[in-house]
Amino acid sequence: MRIRNICFIALLVIELVLILFFAIKKSNHCLPGYLSLIACIILFCTTGWLMVFPKTTIFDPTGTHEVQVENVTMIDETRLETFVNDGSKRALQVKFWHPKDVKEESSCPLVVFSHGSFGNVDNNETLMKELASRGYVCASIGFTYMASEAEINGKTIKIDSSFMSELMRINPNKNKEEAAGLFQKWMNLTTKDVSFIIDSIKGKNDGFYQKINKDKICVMGHSFGGSTSLGVGRIRDDIYAVVALESPFMYDIKGVKDDKFIFDESEYPTKMLNVYSDSSYGNLSKWDQYTQNYRFLESDNNDYKNVYLKGLGHMHLCDFQLVSPFLSWVLSGTDTSYSAKECTEMVNQTIFSYFKEINF
Repeated sequence: MRIRNICFIALLVIELVLILFFAIKKSNHCLPGYLSLIACIILFCTTGWLMVFPKTTIFDPTGTHEVQVENVTMIDETRLETFVNDGSKRALQVKFWHPKDVKEESSCPLVVFSHGSFGNVDNNETLMKELASRGYVCASIGFTYMASEAEINGKTIKIDSSFMSELMRINPNKNKEEAAGLFQKWMNLTTKDVSFIIDSIKGKNDGFYQKINKDKICVMGHSFGGSTSLGVGRIRDDIYAVVALESPFMYDIKGVKDDKFIFDESEYPTKMLNVYSDSSYGNLSKWDQYTQNYRFLESDNNDYKNVYLKGLGHMHLCDFQLVSPFLSWVLSGTDTSYSAKECTEMVNQTIFSYFKEINF
């Protein structure tokens, strides 16, 4: 990826120089010169598009089961939607991937996935398909008004501008009081969302829901969604395991004292896997919002497992790298020498190995 990005940037620089040459030099102010200028602009735009959004190959899951997809809307009749003031109930998009050919009841563990900031239900679709092909039922939740978009009863709802503004301005190192308040506000909503979805799934016994082993539930998420999953693991006693893909313990932050976050320092109540990349691993002891992560990193409790995927960045832990390797590099703050497929396989293998280790 690094060589590819450098080559594209070099091409763009050359093309930009040509554009300036044909635009500024007076001797080029004639029909051939203008045509050359237009050609360079088209070439520049094409190169930029190919750099940011290259054609990617979607690879098939490797498991033995055929995967079926279901897209449903679940409405929590006990809660009002807080992002709008129209009296509507909180409605959530849930996308399921499940093994089509499995007929036995209660045979498939359930993985409930939460997307990261600006993500959606397809945030880690490749992983969901792979897990379903190996006999798991996967449910990915779109947090309405917090996802880039969510499909509710056929209607597409975009991310809320006020939530987006909060995400853009938050700075846990400079304004801890505000950060703690926003963390608590967000986690209060999303952990309730996930808990509602789990309860709804557990209450269904028809269709593909019959396949689910409701005694084996893993909550999993990337970034913001991983923070939500870690919170759900705190508040429910029916969670078999939690998997967080580079996520701070937002739910555990209870306040601020002496310009430091106050964390819930009790033992974590279930099995837990935290996955880190180059984007955060070297900073766990430095970034205040990751203080809890660093504490569990040093724990000798065998139920807490930490994995560092060296050579990957934050956005390489989700499928955004398949959309734009360049923007994944920019947003991660680090590039990778691995292909998108290799990154995905590293993440998948880490999770498969963990599931095997804990008999999930």
